[in-house]
Amino acid sequence: MLAFLLAVSALQDTTIIIHPDSAAREARALPRLVAEEVIRFYNDSATTRLVGRTRLPRGNEWRGNVAVRNGPVFVGGRVQGTLVVINGDLAFEPGGAVTGDVIVVGGIVDSTGGKIAGEMRQYREPLLYRLYSEGDEIEYAPNLRRRLPSASARVSWGSADSRSSLTIATGGTFNRVEGLPIVFGPLFDWKLQEGFRLRIDALGVFRSAGDLSDKRSDLGYMLRSELRSGELRPVGLTLRAFDVVSPVEDWGLHSNEVGWSSFLFARDYRDYYLNKGWGARVFAQPEQPISLGLEVRREWHTSVAVQDPWTVFRNSDAWRPNPPIDEGHFTTVTANASIDTRNDVDDPTAGWLVRATFENSRSSDVVPHAGVPPTLRDSIPTDGSYTFNRMFVDARHYARISPSGRIHLRLVGGGWMGGDPLPLQRRLSLGGPEPMPGEPFRAAACNGDFIDPAFADSKLAACDRVLAFQTEYRGHLKLNWSYNPSSGRDEPPREEGSFFWLEGLDLVVFANAGQAWIVGDGPGQVPAGRIPGFASWLVDVGLGADWSGFGVYIAKAVTTGEHLRFTVRLEHRF
Repeated sequence: MLAFLLAVSALQDTTIIIHPDSAAREARALPRLVAEEVIRFYNDSATTRLVGRTRLPRGNEWRGNVAVRNGPVFVGGRVQGTLVVINGDLAFEPGGAVTGDVIVVGGIVDSTGGKIAGEMRQYREPLLYRLYSEGDEIEYAPNLRRRLPSASARVSWGSADSRSSLTIATGGTFNRVEGLPIVFGPLFDWKLQEGFRLRIDALGVFRSAGDLSDKRSDLGYMLRSELRSGELRPVGLTLRAFDVVSPVEDWGLHSNEVGWSSFLFARDYRDYYLNKGWGARVFAQPEQPISLGLEVRREWHTSVAVQDPWTVFRNSDAWRPNPPIDEGHFTTVTANASIDTRNDVDDPTAGWLVRATFENSRSSDVVPHAGVPPTLRDSIPTDGSYTFNRMFVDARHYARISPSGRIHLRLVGGGWMGGDPLPLQRRLSLGGPEPMPGEPFRAAACNGDFIDPAFADSKLAACDRVLAFQTEYRGHLKLNWSYNPSSGRDEPPREEGSFFWLEGLDLVVFANAGQAWIVGDGPGQVPAGRIPGFASWLVDVGLGADWSGFGVYIAKAVTTGEHLRFTVRLEHRF
């Protein structure tokens, strides 16, 4: 009892404080090309690797290239080569010298009293990396702060200019068609000459949900070759061949969220089809925020059946059927453009992200599924003249309105843009965890007239177009749980007395509105040049807490009588 009373007495000075974070970061992400350059240098077998606080005293010398991670680094002697400092500061003492280049990422340089013979580059943004499973080599991990790790094993070799690796890893999203895809094979990255790099990926895909009775369904591949020129304004050519299982809709939830939902709870929020073919793409970045691309693909699309992969929970539940598609060979030309002025890729507080994709697709041998009712689409020609156009736009804006408050806005939508009706695998829907968590999955899917047993219980996405607006307010908080026996009961705890410190917590208040529809002049359809009346739109509101991408939300549909819906997210909403 005495121990209990003493514990209670001590807790009286334990305080929980929640207050705005006035120093929320606005740093841009480290450029990917810089990150890859630094990693190649660090992993080079000729580089001397050091870890932690490091000092080269006056009168001492390091011969050859040196890389230090998690510094700081103090140089009073001489470095006979190039010096790279990763996520630490560099300071020169009187007489300190480097005969080669100096590159510092995630820190600053104090060169007072020192001498640098080569080029000096400094980047305040940290390098996001992780260690290989064995050894002290590192690999690029741009989403390390937020994403769950994937299981992988890699053996690598090479130099600062060229690198090769042999990889086996989880290669995609756990789903009810493939189970867990396993990717395996070699990767090569060569510096051909100054400013030119060639990368080749030769990867096989094993679909673990199969029974090895059908190689077409159990095994696939992803072959890719990319020639790139330039760093700040790259241009290049990509060639690829593939045999993969592709999602019907991939613009809602992130792939890892879909995978974890399937693996844990047997709840798969996507549909799939087998996609086999080849593609060629040219890309360019004429200015820093602008990226352009043009691709030609020749693909064969065919339906795939649901397997029965094991799940952690609800393993005895039946999977939702995977609906059939309109099968055939398709020749597709896709043009895409993006503008990205965000100040941070992972957690932006300012800027724009706009992505637009337009595709023209043709097929001479399409086989339209007979179970699609004529009220949802006109007949698809089978005389070799089938062609359709499709466009999709995703525009996001991020703005800070106070030291700790931000407003995020998003407009997303698109669909049929002329030609013949869209095939089933290119159609759309709205509702579910993203972008409208207050509504049930595919609340607006245009599938009410389907009576064919092939589509029973599949919740098919069958709309021609979709349009949604999202808005959210984020209030950045700092949670400090401290024990400070020296302070009075009414005094706030000192930060240095904290034994629990949580940063990156956002309180989120949001609202969403949108609709999906069939284009046409019939009952319940919308003419091509119009959008549905706002009275018919779905609307939901909600709130939640987001900690570096891990979020817990509760939402309520306003326009329908749906109950409160609880959602767990592994990424920011947008």
